[in-house]
Amino acid sequence: MFRLPTAVARQKSTGSGLSNIYNPFQPTLTSAGLSRFGVSLVEMRPVTPLEPFVHSYLQITTTQPTVYPVMPDGMVAVYMSSSGTMIGGALNRAVNIPLLSAGEYFGIRFYPGVIRNFFDLNLSEISDQMVDAKFFPCKKFNQLHRKVYHHQAFNKRAAECEKWLLSCYRPQPKSRFDQALSKIIRSNGCSKVGELADEISWSSRHLNRQFLQHTGLTTKTFSQIVRLQQASRYICSGSRGIADVPVELGYFDQPHLIKEFNRFYHSSPGQLFERFMSDSYNQ
Repeated sequence: MFRLPTAVARQKSTGSGLSNIYNPFQPTLTSAGLSRFGVSLVEMRPVTPLEPFVHSYLQITTTQPTVYPVMPDGMVAVYMSSSGTMIGGALNRAVNIPLLSAGEYFGIRFYPGVIRNFFDLNLSEISDQMVDAKFFPCKKFNQLHRKVYHHQAFNKRAAECEKWLLSCYRPQPKSRFDQALSKIIRSNGCSKVGELADEISWSSRHLNRQFLQHTGLTTKTFSQIVRLQQASRYICSGSRGIADVPVELGYFDQPHLIKEFNRFYHSSPGQLFERFMSDSYNQ
């Protein structure tokens, strides 16, 4: 197993919205995870107008074929190589994306529920799927990968994407959906769906329809994923023992926590730690 250095370039964040309250956790993108899968990372935050919507631009570099594990985090992502572009919908389960050859793989990560500020889409159509560039109703997007890979420098590739996003930007007024989304994230996924619907004066059914359209996930599933994100962060950082997590995050007990891990990650909390953080793990 070889190790590559991690270079992470970040712009100072002064944005609003989800950029202030949601920090998605992908164990592959930690220093230990990058070393585990033999890849390096550069990452950049967006310019100020896009900060509430775009989490980051990132580029993964690998010197040999490998897999790129992605955990459910409620996000929609654009995956780009020199040969084309794919759009990844919100995940209900962990996936391993095969990187079939050595090279540089570019990506855009969008916060949950924000695509409507660029395109009128129903994200429930691509949940747990990778679809081609035709899903975005934008002719420029079909050729974006060519413009991106025309540049060699990562920051220029990111700038090319920002130019495209700013040309598509159509800001939407804050809504009760945004209020519910924020409430779930601030509570680490512990908000009860019925109480949340009552709080914003919507029926649970209507709230669920909005979540399906704008995130690709049901309200309950989105909440479960947000909570599991925090649990994963605790476990992988070693800041909480597995026995301590259920109490802090509102799981009924440790078997409940393990059941959620198995459902979304197909692994136990201990297996997640071993796969991404433990030196004793062998691929």
